[in-house]
Amino acid sequence: MNTPATTPPAQRILTLLAGAIATISLATLVIILIQYVMHVSPTPALLAVSLYGLPIAFILLMVILVLNFRQRRGSN
Repeated sequence: MNTPATTPPAQRILTLLAGAIATISLATLVIILIQYVMHVSPTPALLAVSLYGLPIAFILLMVILVLNFRQRRGSN
């Protein structure tokens, strides 16, 4: 009988962090698009979050994938 592998706490935290960053970045992108429709110039902070948030979340997801591959390879 195989038991499911437990995910290390650090990997869970990275996953939640990447998801939160991606969600916040997408929300700011929607806010910026709404502001453009209303002819309001967005604040630089919103632009920065939407510009850098998704790439940071993507990099974190790549780190999670590498950690997952290393964990699976080490368990064999």
